[in-house]
Amino acid sequence: MLVSRWTVMASLVILLVSKPEPGRAENSPDSTQNSLCLMLESAARSYSLPLEYFVRLIWRESRFRAEAVGPQTRNGARAQGIAQFMPGTAAERQLLDPFDPVQALPKSAEFLQQLRKRFGNLGLAAAAYNAGARRVQEWLDGTGGMPQETRSYVLAITGRPVDDWAAIKSDPAPTRSVNCREVMALLKAEPTRYVAALEQRIRSGAARPWGVQLAAGFSRGGALTSYARAVKRFGGLVAKHDPIVSSQVLRSRGTRPLYQVRIGADTRTEADSLCERIRKAGGACMVLRQLPSKDKKRSATSG
Repeated sequence: MLVSRWTVMASLVILLVSKPEPGRAENSPDSTQNSLCLMLESAARSYSLPLEYFVRLIWRESRFRAEAVGPQTRNGARAQGIAQFMPGTAAERQLLDPFDPVQALPKSAEFLQQLRKRFGNLGLAAAAYNAGARRVQEWLDGTGGMPQETRSYVLAITGRPVDDWAAIKSDPAPTRSVNCREVMALLKAEPTRYVAALEQRIRSGAARPWGVQLAAGFSRGGALTSYARAVKRFGGLVAKHDPIVSSQVLRSRGTRPLYQVRIGADTRTEADSLCERIRKAGGACMVLRQLPSKDKKRSATSG
C-alpha cells in the first residue's frame, strides 16, 4: 500500500538523520543530502519518473529547501515547501503539510505522473506544473500564450524548448543514467559554469550607441551573475545577444566603479523594442545612450 510504503520511507529518513555514521557529524551536509536523495529516488521510482528530471524540477522549484515560500500571487497565496505547492493544489492533492518533504515529494511525483499522462510527455507535464494545466491546454489549443517564465522553466529542466515538446507528443528514449548525488553536484555547479561561459562572450566597452541595461553592481562578478539570471529567466529574448560590460565611477557614490551589463543596439527604436518585450515578460530594464570612451571609464579586461 502506498501510504505504508511512505511511512516506512519516513522512518528510514529519520533513522538516517538521527543516527549518523561513526565519525560523521549529526545533520552534516552529507547525511542531509543522503536523506534527500533517498526521498527523491523513491518518489521518482514510485511514479516512473526519470530521476534527473525529477531532481532538476525540485531544484528549480526550491533549491531543495523544505522551508521555501514563493512570492505572493495576485490572490494573496504563496507556493510552499520543497515542491512549491500552492495551498489550493496541496488541498486537492490531500497534502497535509507541504513543508514536510516526506509528504511533499511523493505528492509532487504523483502529480507529475498524472500531468504526464494527460499531456503525453515530461516537458508538457513540467509546463503544467509551473503554469497550470489549464494554461498549457489553452496554449496547445491556440487560445492562450505560454509565459516566458514557463518556457525558461521547461528548458532548464528538460534541455528542450516547450515548443519541441508540443510537437513530439511523447517522451524520447532516455540517453543516460545518473544517480542523485551526481545530478545535485551538476546543478550546484551550473551557475558558476554559466557565468564563466558568459565571461567568454563579454565585449568590454560600449561599441554600439544605445544599450538596454539589465544588471548593475559594484562587483563585476555580481553584475554578471545578475545578468546570467536574466538570461535564464527570459531565454531567447536576451540569450542571443552578446552582453556589453562597462564600468563608471559615480562621484556621488565614492571611488568604486559601478559595473553595468547591457545589450547593445544600433538605434533607440531597436533598444526600446527589446526593453518593452522584456518588461512584458515581467522583467526590468532601462534604455540608455552609451557614453563615448572619453566620458566613461570602462572595464579593461574581458573574460
